[in-house]
Amino acid sequence: MTAALAVPTAAPAPALDGLPLTVGLAGREVLLVGAGPVSARRARTFLEAGAHLRVVAPALAPEMADVMAGAGDGVVVVVRPFTPADLDTPWMVHVATGDAQVDAEIAALCEARRIWCVTAGDAALGSVRVPARTAVATPAGLVRIAVDSGDPRRSVRVGRHVARSLATAPAGLRARRRPEAGWVALVGGCGDGDLLTVRARRLVHAADVLVVDGAADVGLVAELDDDVEVVEVGPGLPAARVADLIATRRAAGHGVVRIVAAPTLAAAALDLEGAGVEFQLVPGVV
Repeated sequence: MTAALAVPTAAPAPALDGLPLTVGLAGREVLLVGAGPVSARRARTFLEAGAHLRVVAPALAPEMADVMAGAGDGVVVVVRPFTPADLDTPWMVHVATGDAQVDAEIAALCEARRIWCVTAGDAALGSVRVPARTAVATPAGLVRIAVDSGDPRRSVRVGRHVARSLATAPAGLRARRRPEAGWVALVGGCGDGDLLTVRARRLVHAADVLVVDGAADVGLVAELDDDVEVVEVGPGLPAARVADLIATRRAAGHGVVRIVAAPTLAAAALDLEGAGVEFQLVPGVV
């Protein structure tokens, strides 16, 4: 940048220990000042959130060129230095010019104009910080995890640890808002929670209804929420009635996991198909 910006006097930025938020960026403009590798990584993040990107920089790094090639109309690039007029339209600004003074000046302009600003070089200069993010998949949708420790690399490690923990020792994954239609998983297993696959355990902990042959594993049931319905299928209950029960629960918006022994897995699948129930099949450990 060839000349200093006219920066208004602004109060010092508060420490970023405030309120974590999920920001809806779909269809909204995000301005990226700087087009280096850091901006390219963040550009992909903002594009995943549905934002329209405007990039202003004197030159583009190869990484940003790659983002542009895959984004189509989602990115507008202006090859020139930043000017205050660039702040007329964005909802959020990401600054990573490589020049600490310029980053600070742009952050101060954003503060004066009440525009949320991320400063990649020094997070304390901005008003927003982007956390490390990961997700755990459930039948009712992704459970997204954001970690902000003030140390980006530590945040990434903590986020990965939490995601792995939820995958292997799942808890709290049930959806609380009832969808219009539920889901069904047919899981192979003997009912012993210790012998279920990691994927099967994740499904069990996301379910509203657990259907098992015989007595349910006490240890597994103890891990579940108190309001999870546990149905123990006795030898005298016809298979068709079990399939109808599952179909009824699914139609009511419940998530249902049916655990059956490996030798009867194929027969149970046919029963569900006969009742018109869509389901995912999760074979057990053989």
